[in-house]
Formats: sequence, structure tokens, C-alpha cells
Amino acid sequence: MLLKRILTASIVAPITVFGILVLTQASFALAVALILVISSWEYCNLIQIKQLAGKALYALLILLVTYFLSTAPSNLTILYAAAIWWIIALIWVSVYPKGSHLLRKNLFVKLVNGLFIFVPMAIALMALHLLDPILVLFLLILIWAADIGAYFAGKLFGKTKLCPRVSPGKTLEGLLGGAALAQVIAISYAYVSTQTPLLSDFLIFSFIALVVSLVSVLGDLFESVLKRIAEVKDSGNMLPGHGGILDRIDSLTSSAPIFFLLTFFLL
Repeated sequence: MLLKRILTASIVAPITVFGILVLTQASFALAVALILVISSWEYCNLIQIKQLAGKALYALLILLVTYFLSTAPSNLTILYAAAIWWIIALIWVSVYPKGSHLLRKNLFVKLVNGLFIFVPMAIALMALHLLDPILVLFLLILIWAADIGAYFAGKLFGKTKLCPRVSPGKTLEGLLGGAALAQVIAISYAYVSTQTPLLSDFLIFSFIALVVSLVSVLGDLFESVLKRIAEVKDSGNMLPGHGGILDRIDSLTSSAPIFFLLTFFLL
């Protein structure tokens, strides 16, 4: 499994980095739209929408809502709403399986849930890319670092279960290891991106990395809740060793809106 993950990542990561740095804003928006279509299609499998027409309509809804909200005068209100929604998601994860009946049986809640998962992420990514493509790359590297650090720290030192009812494999030690590696990335980025970095620069980037590393785990855990409710291991099988596209962007769904807000106010 680890070999498959490494092989897939070795192909996907360079393509992703190249796309972020080279694509124009319009082309990047099209790439985000493609990711939205595939991941929302996979999400439909998790919420028991099996008909092709239903999946297509929901994917179209996600695209339309994203388009109209991304052209709004200010995206901040949408991202504030996303931040509040992720606090609600944290409560859902913390009390699981209590409260899961809403995500299990209420179709309206499941459909709205998907809107909050996908739309703010897409809006944040496009806004970040418009500001500076490097910011998108920095966000992804932070998430990747947190994921890699958590994996190896958990394997080596993991003893204290983080959220056993949702994801038995995740540990507090893994969370700390992921946060630590994200700190290394943040401090390095502050050093190379600032001509004469001050202590305040290091502190700001360190704080952003800490928040992103923690919030990224929330996205992962919340998707785990959805998969447990749907009784599936992965959202799809497009990426060998990783599962579906949604399995790869779960951390990004929670991190992107928060990262944009942090960079907007702190950088």
C-alpha cells in the first residue's frame, strides 16, 4: 500500500505543482472545476445518490454555485460561513456516532453539507491563485508535510488515539509530528520568501502552519465520518493507494478557506 501511495504521489505531485505555477487564472479555474466535478461525483456515492442523472445534477449545482459566488463582490462572507461550518463539523466528528443520523437520513443536510465542503475550497483556491500561485503551492506543501509527518510519527511513536470512533489509526503523536514538519516548511518559506525576515515573519508563518496542520486533519476526519456512515473504505478508486479524488482533497476542503482568511489578515 505504501509503495502504491508513493508511486501515485510521484506522478500526481509534479503535475499539480506544474499546473499551479504555469496555468493561467482561467486554466486554473477549469482545473478546479474538473476536480469539483469528480469529487462531487464521488461524494454522491457517499450520500447514496446512485443515479447518473442525480450525480450529474449535483455536480452541476456545485459548479454553478461556485461560479456565481466566486464572481460576488466579496468572498469573505462565504469563507467566514465556511469557517463556522467547519466548527460544526468538528462537533460532528467529536460526538460521532451521535448526530450522525442527520448525515445518514436527511438528504437536504447531505446536499448542503456538500456545498460547504466544495464551494468555499474552490473559491479560496481561485482567489489565492489570483493573488499569487505560490500561495496555493505553499498551502499544498503544508498539507502534504502535515500528512507525511503524521504518517511516520504515528507509525514510530503513535500510542494515544486521536479519534478512535472515527479513525482508529490516527494518533495524537501523529498529529504533533505532522504539525512539527509543517513548522519546518513554514519557517523555511518565511526565510526564502522574505529578503530580511523578522521574528514577526517567522511567528506569522509558524502560526499559519500550525492552524493549517490542525484544520487539515479535521477535513480528513470529517470525510472519515461520511465514509463510515456510507460503510465504504474510500470515496473512489481513481488514485491507486490513495482512493478517490475526494480522499486526496479532504484536508484541502477544510484548510483552503481557513488559509485564505489567515493570509488575508496576516500577510
